[in-house]
Amino acid sequence: MTSIKLKNRNNKKHRKRKLKKKVKIRLAVFSFLILGSVLLYFPIKNKIEDILHPPAVGTVRVDRYQDFNAVHLIHAKRNGTSPFKTNKEFEDGIGQLLKDDKLVKITDNEYYRIWPLSHSHPYLTPKAEEFLEDLGKRFQKKLDEKGLPAYYFQISSLLRTKENQKNLSRSNGNAASNSSHMYGTTFDIPYTTVVKRTFLWNEAEVTDGNASKLLSEAIGELRKEGRCVVVTERKEACFHITVK
Repeated sequence: MTSIKLKNRNNKKHRKRKLKKKVKIRLAVFSFLILGSVLLYFPIKNKIEDILHPPAVGTVRVDRYQDFNAVHLIHAKRNGTSPFKTNKEFEDGIGQLLKDDKLVKITDNEYYRIWPLSHSHPYLTPKAEEFLEDLGKRFQKKLDEKGLPAYYFQISSLLRTKENQKNLSRSNGNAASNSSHMYGTTFDIPYTTVVKRTFLWNEAEVTDGNASKLLSEAIGELRKEGRCVVVTERKEACFHITVK
């Protein structure tokens, strides 16, 4: 009887030692994982930040074009629609213009992204939309040839009503009272940043001087081909383009 008790007691001690050993191993593994996570956190965090918010590349220097506002207006009045006086008039009339194929809605696509618009509406003439598509294709081809990422260019302003233009002129002294934007032939393309797909569905505005230069070259080629007039606006940092 005594030997059985001793055996049971020894078995209990053995089990306790085994449990303590397992706990120590688990604690060691857990401590190792925690230490490894701490050591890897900052490198991984910095890498993710670089992916989601790529650092600036190069200095932005673009070609300077100087087609004056009077020239833009000549082509806008010749090829565009009649200006809307108010935003209410625009809302009432846009449906018929779309139905008659005089204006088309401009949305994000594989070549460009539309900025959140505060003083304009995302509509242009079909010819202006075609120009944007051709510019996008030409820009992407240049990027491919230089081994650069497939950036999107941006559009910051499109069709304006006279009401839009009046309101804009209060905050932007560069805004002319009689603008080609009111005819659906004209849009602005910012040149200091482009958009890059960073991870899955995420996109970010990035500064890449090489890409901005290629964009300005593509615009210049279309200008030489007689398809548009352009002014490089330094204050607003954009290409102001009217399609002929």
